[in-house]
Amino acid sequence: MRAIFKLRVGTALALVGSLLLTHCAKFKGTVVSVNPNPLEVHADSVKYSIKVTVPPKSGFRRKSTYNGKLVVKSGSNRYDVRTVTISADQYPKKQLKKEGVTVSTQGVFAFQEGMDGGMLVAENSYERKGKNFDLPDFDLAPCCITTSRLVDTRPQVLFEQHSYLSKRPMTMEALFQFPQNVHLIQPGEYERQSVKDIVAFLQKKYPATSVTLAGYASPEGRFKRNQFLSLNRYKEVQKWLVEQMRKEGYTAYLDSSFFKLSATPQDWEGFKRNLDQTNLPDNVKQQVIQVIASNLNPDVKEQKVMALVGGPKEVEFILSPLRRTQVRLEGFSNRYSDEQIDSIANAFVSGSLSQDNLLNTLQQEELYFATTRQKDNARREKLLKAYASRYTQCHRALNDLGALAILAGRLDEAMDYLQSANRLSPNNPAVLNNMGLVYAAKKDYNQALQNFQASYSARSTNQAAFNMGVIYVKRAQYAAAAEAFGNAGDLSGAAYNMGLSRLLMNDLAGAKAALEKAIQQESNNALAYYVMAIVGARSADNNLLISNLRKAVQQQRDLARKAQGDLEFRKYRESSEFKAAIGS
Repeated sequence: MRAIFKLRVGTALALVGSLLLTHCAKFKGTVVSVNPNPLEVHADSVKYSIKVTVPPKSGFRRKSTYNGKLVVKSGSNRYDVRTVTISADQYPKKQLKKEGVTVSTQGVFAFQEGMDGGMLVAENSYERKGKNFDLPDFDLAPCCITTSRLVDTRPQVLFEQHSYLSKRPMTMEALFQFPQNVHLIQPGEYERQSVKDIVAFLQKKYPATSVTLAGYASPEGRFKRNQFLSLNRYKEVQKWLVEQMRKEGYTAYLDSSFFKLSATPQDWEGFKRNLDQTNLPDNVKQQVIQVIASNLNPDVKEQKVMALVGGPKEVEFILSPLRRTQVRLEGFSNRYSDEQIDSIANAFVSGSLSQDNLLNTLQQEELYFATTRQKDNARREKLLKAYASRYTQCHRALNDLGALAILAGRLDEAMDYLQSANRLSPNNPAVLNNMGLVYAAKKDYNQALQNFQASYSARSTNQAAFNMGVIYVKRAQYAAAAEAFGNAGDLSGAAYNMGLSRLLMNDLAGAKAALEKAIQQESNNALAYYVMAIVGARSADNNLLISNLRKAVQQQRDLARKAQGDLEFRKYRESSEFKAAIGS
């Protein structure tokens, strides 16, 4: 509950000496109150209301003016806030005598670090007929409760994503064609590019996972002969493939489970697909399809179909492609391993490998992947600049260079990189988020929030949600902040900031639950214990206050000094338990 601090100018006036009393004896003083008390910081500002009352029969007469200059004093520092002025000439004489005057006003001033631990003071004076009389200063309210400034504002940058895989899935297909009534591979078949590609795959010793071999025979002729042809056609290809694999050292792949084999003695499905290439009447084509779909004996079926189409010679052009073996090889193309990538990148960063050699050794995705593996930001930055010099139309390095510049506090440089990235990739969620961080650091909170919202709409990242939450706290929109931090997942600091937001909403139960989660995630989070102690103070839970304050000070010793002056604990400062908790 906020107390109202009241004081009477006339009461203190009696202490200042007879000379001043002689000049001001007929002015008996004012009553001043300020709210809230203590003052509180929200949205980096302090809002307050002042009420000044000149009581009836106070001696406040025509041609008189009361001036109350509001100043925050903290040690040797002083910060002028405003002046409250009441002129007697503005009010009827009868009112001054019987009712008095009350002036209420509200204001806001920007909080500055030096104000913390200070006092809002009224520097009073009374003017009568052109003569000014200084009156005693009065302490109005301590400045300030600064709990809202405990928000974790670490910038959550977004780096771009790589698509590098050390093993890239590959599927290769080849076709071996055979003459009619032949199952041996013809020499010319080895010259097919698809067959050469399989040989090249094996020569590179890429990992293979399976091979599918499907042998086919065209449907003309006797079924048993076609059965023999389809079976032996895939066996011949298998024999050739096994020889190639043994030659390249693939002995581990030659068991029966590696090959998936099938034989189709009469490829009627292929025949139907090619039927449209003929000039047969549609009714004949329909009859052929009906015969193929029947359950007739295979040889009888073949005879009926050939009779309908005018004999095998008439459709040889669609039969010839059906005499084949299809090969499907599945595996992976090996790239550099992570360790090899690191070795090449480290050689460049250390100066033993030139930039030209780096760019000629690593392909684009390999080089970008190399940048993401660097833990030291300066080393990462050097690799990113090399990447950007070659791949000038790719936004990723520019975005990441901007993110690193943000972390280093080089805001103008960061914005230059990010604007270039934005031109290459407009409305990119990572770029938008990082630009928002630059705006936030420059205290352009409206533009920062717009960027974070746009980033989150484009891709719902924990980082953009966290950054939005920080801006909402800065704008004293604590409910919105709590929701945003709730969308930030398990990002470090999200649960803590959620607890702080709940506290600032005066949702003590919600604050306690969120802070417990934060402490569970990071048991060494000193501020989480400290804010939990504030929850204890606001809920008059002495055990919660003392136990958590003790842990906070154990984790971070300078919090003892902060707690000693923190107005959240003003009611507990003199207790022995509080003093013991902060080690005083």
